[in-house]
Amino acid sequence: MSIHRRRLVFGIASGLLMEGLNKVSPLLILYHAQKYLGLAAFGSAQFGIAWLEIMQPLVAFGYANYAVAAISRGHDSARLLAPITVLKIVQMLLVLLGISVFNLWQHAGHPLQDYFMLLVLLLTGTVLDASWLALARQKVAYFSAFSVVLRLMSLVAIFLWVRAPKDQELFILLQLAPHVLMALATAYFAWTRLGWSEVQARTLPGLVRAALPFAGISLLLVTYDRFDLFLMERWFGLEAAGAYAGPAKVVQSLAALGSSVVAAFSAEMVQVQDRDSLARHTTLSLWCMLAIATPIVFGAPFVETEAMRLLFTHEAPAARGIFSWLCLSIFAQVFITVYGLQVLQLKGEPWRLFLCLIPGLVLGPLLAWALRTPYGWPAMAWAVVASKGLAAGLVVNAARSLTGSLPWSPILRTLAPGACMAIALYGIVLQGIILNLIVGGLIYLSCLALLNRQKVAWVLNHPKIARAWRGRI
Repeated sequence: MSIHRRRLVFGIASGLLMEGLNKVSPLLILYHAQKYLGLAAFGSAQFGIAWLEIMQPLVAFGYANYAVAAISRGHDSARLLAPITVLKIVQMLLVLLGISVFNLWQHAGHPLQDYFMLLVLLLTGTVLDASWLALARQKVAYFSAFSVVLRLMSLVAIFLWVRAPKDQELFILLQLAPHVLMALATAYFAWTRLGWSEVQARTLPGLVRAALPFAGISLLLVTYDRFDLFLMERWFGLEAAGAYAGPAKVVQSLAALGSSVVAAFSAEMVQVQDRDSLARHTTLSLWCMLAIATPIVFGAPFVETEAMRLLFTHEAPAARGIFSWLCLSIFAQVFITVYGLQVLQLKGEPWRLFLCLIPGLVLGPLLAWALRTPYGWPAMAWAVVASKGLAAGLVVNAARSLTGSLPWSPILRTLAPGACMAIALYGIVLQGIILNLIVGGLIYLSCLALLNRQKVAWVLNHPKIARAWRGRI
């Protein structure tokens, strides 16, 4: 199967535009929230959101990823929607019952107790979510546009209504609202196209068993992005968690810039069946994601100080360097996404991916515990990098049976421009974040184009781009 250039380029380009707009909103929200809530309330809100989000996989349970993988193997999507919805409703009720019992034994102040109604709202959105059908039917760009609108509305509401520490619960509600509204939109999209099929109770246990590894993967991946914040709150307090959460959230937001590439290639790889096509799609996906991640990782040390000062009104000396260290984990995230989520998970090997993720999640907290006393906050960031790095290595090794060996040439052709950019910026010593971004960006893009002429030509030969270029001549 050949690579569908027209659809891929459109999906990636539109997705990158949407993600770029999508990332401005969270940065402004972080600035406003830390300014008006203060470090303690901001840390409490981020700690609460982390707890709420860690509950999501218990209801979502990997059904979305299972559905996409099942459709890629020829399953009928119309027979999946109703059973998945019924199971998510049952699991939501069980989770809420379990948390209610848990809260009876907890002292006041635990996020799952204080934000119980917000959890109900979040899990309701999780039940309704049917984004897997949009991915399977290659409608991702439309929902990305709607997501931008919702996030901008959330931003405006937060700026208008979150003005003091007492507003932290409202802040969490406005943060969760886009997810719930997007879930409603995907539910409408799914039900108007598939309708309600008969649900046979005897088939539900089998569906749960089939989705189990996908559920485990979702839970582990969410925990990878949250365990450092949990440990910060436990060992250093809420104010420290608030100061650490700022750069951590920015890194998570930057890491998600590649989600447009993930969505575009996942939609294509659902249809890929032969080994050679899978290897080509995997290599191109890896190159695209590394091309986005490389300037972020190599450029982080040159802009961190000023960027964090611009984004956050409350600075903590102990948080210096956290942003640059956490950015290193983006490389590991790229390999986990491409070889784990796109290859192992989509192509019927979810258990192998699940087992590859466990050692890293064991290593991370142990390393943080061992290093926290002599090194303080940076130990949390080092633990994240080490845990994701170990997981990435295991995932790539496990995927070799499906894709062959690593494509070293495309990897080096994206890393080398980043290294050139870093060396140049280190030698020039520019003052100011804007100048560093402009000069660094120009150096990186020039080297990237020079070392990857075939990839650039592949994109420029897209029919719409070629016609636009000819029209200018």
